[in-house]
Amino acid sequence: LPSLDRSPPQAIFCDLYRTIGTYDFAGVMGKSFMSELGRMADRYGGMLPDVLDDIFSYRSSLNLQHNETSSAVANGDNVGSEKAHGTKAPAKVARYYSAGTVRRALEYLSIDYVALGLEVPEWAREMLRNDEA
Repeated sequence: LPSLDRSPPQAIFCDLYRTIGTYDFAGVMGKSFMSELGRMADRYGGMLPDVLDDIFSYRSSLNLQHNETSSAVANGDNVGSEKAHGTKAPAKVARYYSAGTVRRALEYLSIDYVALGLEVPEWAREMLRNDEA
């Protein structure tokens, strides 16, 4: 876990919790990341959609999500291993981190979740539930 003097929670960094309302776009890097990229590209237009697509291939990911019938894909969930563009983050976290480590990280970053209105990811909630069982 990084120390506070080197890596503060994002809500504290540059007073983000006080200034986030002044931004004209605030996206979330979560399970709907590809949808967030599409939303940003639609908002600003110009060359941005092409640049973002070159880097992230978000258009093809959104097309796959649109054509699939599973509820996870329909909801824009791009974290699972069964999806071509999935980040597979839950499996990676489970492989390298314990429930205790995730709990400590959430304690450290709790101000971000509260001040920035973020949801704790389902994989983290599941990991903690399984640890309590």
